Amino acid sequence: MLATAFRTLGLTAALVALVALAGCGGDDTPPVTGVANSVIQLTVAPNPIATVVTSGSTFVVRGTAKVTELNGLGATLELVDTRLFDDLTGALIGSAFYDDKDLVVFIGSKRVEAKGVLEIPQELSYVATAKRAASLVIRVRAVDDKGNTLEQSLLVKVS
Repeated sequence: MLATAFRTLGLTAALVALVALAGCGGDDTPPVTGVANSVIQLTVAPNPIATVVTSGSTFVVRGTAKVTELNGLGATLELVDTRLFDDLTGALIGSAFYDDKDLVVFIGSKRVEAKGVLEIPQELSYVATAKRAASLVIRVRAVDDKGNTLEQSLLVKVS
């Protein structure tokens, strides 16, 4: 009888330890809050962006895209797609694209936490005989912690 009690006690202790260990480490999934979905806001600084002449006929456009989560539920960026268009002709004169893997390598993260901000430096260059008035279009796509797909885009004037 005493042996059965110790066996039961040992089994109970082992189960308690197993349950306790299951709750420790390894799971980096963020907690899901009571909100239905993330809300992301895309901004660019500076706005408008000034073109910089780097050498002769090469021009560079630099700015920072900021993705802010406003609703209290984090999200993971899938892409940041940036395109520069000539205002006179409408032609595409520069582009940059980050997928989720590029964001980790070049930015250090692909995640915007709940109520957090992720800053993504942008730099596009183009070759022309003269500086051009242009428009920069930035588009981001993210998936929030509940699986909802979110997209934002922004048009920024370049002088």
